[in-house]
Amino acid sequence: MIEESVGLVRGGGVRWFVVVWAVLAVMLSGCGAGGSTTLPFDEENYSHPSGIFSIPIPAGWVVEAEEGEQVVWLYAPEGGGDISVVMIAETLPGETEEEMSQAAQALLEGYMWDVLLDEDYEIYNSAETRVARNPALILDIARPLAEGYHVGRMVLVYLPGHLVFLAGFGPRSDWETFLPTFREMVAGMTFTVQPLPFAE
Repeated sequence: MIEESVGLVRGGGVRWFVVVWAVLAVMLSGCGAGGSTTLPFDEENYSHPSGIFSIPIPAGWVVEAEEGEQVVWLYAPEGGGDISVVMIAETLPGETEEEMSQAAQALLEGYMWDVLLDEDYEIYNSAETRVARNPALILDIARPLAEGYHVGRMVLVYLPGHLVFLAGFGPRSDWETFLPTFREMVAGMTFTVQPLPFAE
């Protein structure tokens, strides 16, 4: 289980990109829920088309890889809750940390809107952590949904020259049931590139 040091962050639209940008800049510069059960996983980890990482996925879930893209969607089977998970891996252009940071910001801005498709999402928790020794950022998000909330979690993992984006979301009741499984998915990720030097 990964450790989370949670700090409160609130904001919407462009404002929360400023939060993401600020934390990513710190990470690149070298700074460094229990009681629920998880779903059973497939016997072998799923290898992302990028070849950058593999991840355990729940048994029976539907996998849809977008042709010509590094974007993979996971959907719960019928009766498994209204949950979606998206996994993206990108190469970060640039030779310096500043250039990589700028490239990451541009990628994130595109992914947030393309994946979430709603500007009403707000960040209500953020945490810096490690995923397989790599620096990572956790962002918990929510938006109003009828009389409740649509919630989820985004995990951003930095690798040398690469950015891995993992997000899961759904109605609050379904998400709270699925969250322990999502945590185990993140904890079980493995990567084919070595961690950044300051992550050791």
